[in-house]
Amino acid sequence: MDFVDRTIEIARGNVKSGGRPFACFITKDGEVLVEAANQVAQTNDPTAHAEILAIQKGSQLLESEHFHGCTFYILAHPCPMCLAVQKRSYL
Repeated sequence: MDFVDRTIEIARGNVKSGGRPFACFITKDGEVLVEAANQVAQTNDPTAHAEILAIQKGSQLLESEHFHGCTFYILAHPCPMCLAVQKRSYL
């Protein structure tokens, strides 16, 4: 799977459903752990960024707040909020 192409595909699908063109997914050991699209417009929640949603889902699956050995794929540069959460997740 081309992870970059998959991120673009997720974002385009989100735009078609009324959302914004942002997507994120997280891999571990070369496999997709979780994927998420920005849900800010659909939910009126300013924190529902793709990265935050992916991190929330990933934390539940990993049963940890740490993402050791994981790679984040993000369609665009993360905002300061998402970047701070991602950096904290690696600690």
